Amino acid sequence: MTSIPRKFLLAVAGFAAVTAPIAALLGDRLYSRTGDPLEVVVGNLLRSQQATVAVAESCTGGMLGARFTSTPGSSDYFLGGFITYSDALKTDLLGVSPATLKEFGAVSPETAEAMALGARSRTRSTYALAVTGIAGPAGGTAQKPVGLVYVAVADAARTLVVNRQFLGDRQRIRVFTTQMALDLLRRRIAGLA
Repeated sequence: MTSIPRKFLLAVAGFAAVTAPIAALLGDRLYSRTGDPLEVVVGNLLRSQQATVAVAESCTGGMLGARFTSTPGSSDYFLGGFITYSDALKTDLLGVSPATLKEFGAVSPETAEAMALGARSRTRSTYALAVTGIAGPAGGTAQKPVGLVYVAVADAARTLVVNRQFLGDRQRIRVFTTQMALDLLRRRIAGLA
């Protein structure tokens, strides 16, 4: 039997002393202690529950689905998605009411909720994520500025919609939106949201 070198044990102890306060500060926002990206963490949670997910995307244009499918074995839980950039496709593919779009607009909590419910209904998934927003650089208004996004997660119990105002260029806003969506699903599965 080989003994573990003292230097290694001291390094591990030092690492634990540094990381413990950081983990305590982050609380339930800490999603990995191994360096796994959020899509892997969420995929493992879905797989452990034998649950499935589908996505409905507007401003991210397929990036959310791409994050799910970048993980080997994602076919165990990822059913697919809808890229519904236009209002017409939101209505035709997801069943979003034209009245909802007219009254609240494509970038609204009402539309995000309807998108998530439509994706879940059409795919019969356990969970559905929907994202809609204004990625810019144009298209914003005083009421709905560039960077405003809504993310919805739907399951059998309820639909939760959250919004954020992200700063940055188009790519940054879209990446932040996918991260937010994945984390919302992680929190929902874990009973934190």
